[in-house]
Amino acid sequence: MYQYILEEGLYPLFYFKTKHGLEYFVSFQKMDFDNIFFQKLHSVDFYEANNQKFFNDPLIEITITNIINDYFKSNPEIMLNYVCDSVDFKQDFRQKLFDKWYRNTQNNEFSKINFQYQLDQENVVYHLSFIFKTEFYNIQELIEKVNLQLEEFSSFK
Repeated sequence: MYQYILEEGLYPLFYFKTKHGLEYFVSFQKMDFDNIFFQKLHSVDFYEANNQKFFNDPLIEITITNIINDYFKSNPEIMLNYVCDSVDFKQDFRQKLFDKWYRNTQNNEFSKINFQYQLDQENVVYHLSFIFKTEFYNIQELIEKVNLQLEEFSSFK
């Protein structure tokens, strides 16, 4: 695992540099949907600063998943959400990669649910995932609430 640094600010921002000189950032942002169920929803974002993700480096996965696990330790009741970036149409690949990372963590405290979302006027399928501790959230209720929220988003577009 790479050593990472936490920079407090508007959002917690973690960053680390790989042995290849690539700089990665991981940030967490509290979300607000004016919905009591999503009161503890946070999004996670991570990216390589110079968009040079061509090195196969397993320590990147280990470092990012450790940052996420540490964030959960500090905030155990959160529900974590991420949306796979679709700007280059590689969202399917990203979803498979994140699913693999989740499986590799092998932590029975957490559940992960994937959703697909598509707007009628767009040809892009968005991949959304939620990770949460099952002691705080009921899986079926979460599925229902997310689907309702996605329907609400669709009606605004």
